[in-house]
Amino acid sequence: MNKILLVFLTGICALVPLLSAAATEARRPRLPAPTPTPAAARIVNVETDQNELILFCPTNPDCGSDKFSVEVKTIVDNPKKLPLLYSYTVSGGRIVGQGEKVFWNLEGVRPGEYTVTAAIDYGDGYGETVSRNVRIRQCPVCDLPCSCPTLAVSGGGRTKAGAAVRFRAEVSGGTITEIKYNWTVSQGAIVVGQGTAEITVKTKPGATGTLTATVEIAGDLCEQCRRRASETAEIVK
Repeated sequence: MNKILLVFLTGICALVPLLSAAATEARRPRLPAPTPTPAAARIVNVETDQNELILFCPTNPDCGSDKFSVEVKTIVDNPKKLPLLYSYTVSGGRIVGQGEKVFWNLEGVRPGEYTVTAAIDYGDGYGETVSRNVRIRQCPVCDLPCSCPTLAVSGGGRTKAGAAVRFRAEVSGGTITEIKYNWTVSQGAIVVGQGTAEITVKTKPGATGTLTATVEIAGDLCEQCRRRASETAEIVK
């Protein structure tokens, strides 16, 4: 009986500090969760004066246009009237001008969907970015003679064993509208970009010799068009 009483009292003694700590925690005032500080300025919207462009067709002058310039306007909420620095990135073409309204030159860009992304810097860092897309397509009624594009691969050079090296397919001209890319490499592994115009290849530690990257393009190519091109990188220690 004495042993049972001793065990009981020991358990009570061990429980008292836990109950006391719980009571103290319950009485402790709870601080409200911090409210996120709103951005000093933010982009509300990015507007483009055109969402779709149709390529000019020489055999059907009434279809499409050769003026491939899109007006881009960034709408900003700037209650403190802070001086803002605007920046733009595009997935094709180039930006002309600066500030809240610029022009997006898309001359020579192939059919597809392209993105413009606007960002602002108000001194304390960049606010949110906002993007908009513009689609470029062929004139639906345009009978063009078949013309082959030029094809080459850039990149390569010298790279250390175990490092990464980039290769890019350069395709220009011709009447091909949509291009598919398939890459093969003589050694190493393609880690990024298979199926696109640019790949990154990771070489193996201890690799030697040369690394050759070959691209093969597919699409509405004429039979006589060149489809394959290669470039080589030298692997050094």
